[in-house]
Amino acid sequence: MKTNKLLLALSATAMLSAGAVPAQEEDESYILEMTEVGVKLGHTAKFREAVKPYNACVAENDSDADWSAWRNVGGDGTTYHFVSTMANWAEMDTRDEALESCWSGHMESIMAHVDSVSTSFARPMTAWSGDAEGYDMVRLHQFRVDDGEEFGEAVGAITSIMKEAEYEHVGSWYDMIGNSSNEPDYFVVSHYDNFAAMDEDRAGPYNVVSEHAGEERAEALWDQFGDALKDDWEYFHVMLRRDSELSHSSDE
Repeated sequence: MKTNKLLLALSATAMLSAGAVPAQEEDESYILEMTEVGVKLGHTAKFREAVKPYNACVAENDSDADWSAWRNVGGDGTTYHFVSTMANWAEMDTRDEALESCWSGHMESIMAHVDSVSTSFARPMTAWSGDAEGYDMVRLHQFRVDDGEEFGEAVGAITSIMKEAEYEHVGSWYDMIGNSSNEPDYFVVSHYDNFAAMDEDRAGPYNVVSEHAGEERAEALWDQFGDALKDDWEYFHVMLRRDSELSHSSDE
């Protein structure tokens, strides 16, 4: 699946720094590319209307690029997260003439409503992750880690117990690539079918582990997990909802 070169064009000024935290063995199956676009105050409707013709142009020119669009729920201002995948870094060397042509024709109308752009990359941690599909709401729980080895041991044990318990809401874990010192090192995605699903009374991870491995084991793992995090700004979360109109699939 080709990455969306719109994201690369939007993020031309975004710089990534080294310093990723050591992790368990990563899944080399793909690289997740996430571009966060801050929209100018009062320009949300205009931004949306500017992106739609770009999407239509990409579809008309038979590009095989795919991306999903997500809008923030709560927080400051309006931000959109455009998410795509790459099989490997070599895909960034590949030119997509359809995307380039469409971008040159719609760049000015889109960027007129953009306030900020940042791009980040991550790899999936499938050993820690569950299976999820058909969701339109997500929460990204993000962590800054001080001790990657302790963090990996704790998360690996917690998620293993949750899977053994056949807990149906195991999240999707990702390891950030090239993140800076004030960005998350890892994040886990909690999935929901819709807003109503967020009202459901789900058992939390601690309760699942406590029930199936004992309270003593649960407390020990949570202590290990907490001790592995940075002392300052160790956790934060973002809530997003899918925007199907601004997403694009080459299969449609």
